[in-house]
Amino acid sequence: MKFKKTILSKLFRSQDDDFLDMELDEGDEEEFEWDWENIINEKKLFRMSDDVQRSKYLRSLVEQVRDASMELDKLSAEYNNVTATLKDMDEIDALPLQEKIVLQDAARKILYYEDQTKEYDMKKSAMTEDEFRVMERMEDQIPKAITDIREAEEYRSKVRSDMKTLDGEKHAYLYNQAELRREMNNLRGMVIICGFAAILCVIMLVILRFGFEMDTTVGNIITVLVASVAIFAMCIKYQDDSRELTRAQKDLNRVILLHNTVKIRYVNNANLLDYLCTKYNTAGSKDLEKLWKTYKEECALRESHEINEKELSFNQQELLKRLRKYQLNDVYAWLHNPRAILERNEMVELRHAHILQRQKLRARMDYNKRLAKDGKDELKEFVKQYPEYSSEALDMVNRYSEY
Repeated sequence: MKFKKTILSKLFRSQDDDFLDMELDEGDEEEFEWDWENIINEKKLFRMSDDVQRSKYLRSLVEQVRDASMELDKLSAEYNNVTATLKDMDEIDALPLQEKIVLQDAARKILYYEDQTKEYDMKKSAMTEDEFRVMERMEDQIPKAITDIREAEEYRSKVRSDMKTLDGEKHAYLYNQAELRREMNNLRGMVIICGFAAILCVIMLVILRFGFEMDTTVGNIITVLVASVAIFAMCIKYQDDSRELTRAQKDLNRVILLHNTVKIRYVNNANLLDYLCTKYNTAGSKDLEKLWKTYKEECALRESHEINEKELSFNQQELLKRLRKYQLNDVYAWLHNPRAILERNEMVELRHAHILQRQKLRARMDYNKRLAKDGKDELKEFVKQYPEYSSEALDMVNRYSEY
């Protein structure tokens, strides 16, 4: 029986007695009082003669001790980490002024480059990633493409102007031809009218001569002269208009040929411009130039971001290199708290937060130590009061301590 008790005692001693011997640090811990009556199993609630109830009772005690011990292991590791961080703070606070200045300078640079990186990450890019990749792929072609598209647009404007001018000339010649034809038609009508008028005058003069025996010689001469001069003048004018009409037709043909040539040039230019705009996915030279400017700005921002990241990494390594010279438990923790190195208030707040963490961890450790101790005491009391079930208790301990 003593042998079984010794084994049981050693089993629990190896898991929790070290925690029971830990003492609170003075000045930063508090004592908590707990109500344990509703936690520890009472033998009076179980009939130990009943195999099922006894097994449940023993199992609950063993699991209580096991779970409390496992939780103590976790809490102890975390407690040690927090304590180590507080010691690191003390170590940094105790550094000579010159050493602090060097660390603060590295921390200041880290904060600066972290702010630059955050600012870049928060800034919304003016172009999509697909647009950036396309511009990056055709980076060498874009400046020439802008020039080609601009020249094509300028040429298109000139061609349109030429077409407008030629169109105006074409309509002018067409209008002139129409006027000449109308004038020639009028001249033909006037010749006919003059001829009829001359014939009427001659008839009237004949009637006057033979019917009234009047001398109509002068009248005849005047009639013939007037009619001849008028008809001759109109014939000359008609010939001039005919020649002018021929020249206008030739000029019109020349304008039409030029107009067709300019149209061909315009179509070729439009096809070229459409191809360039499709190739570079742009609406025009101004749009492509704007996108190119945005791309250059984005390149500068990304290059600056890469430099910031390199500088940030370099200064972080420099800080680690200097922190490794001191007796610190975790130098990497300070990469995430450079402001605490730089600002006294931040260090005080960080220290206060860790002290609170340690207090809460200590309270949880006390709680689990109580659970482990009470469970162990209860098991010992059970073995003492019911020696006939000590083998069963030991088997229960061996079974559940393996998990």
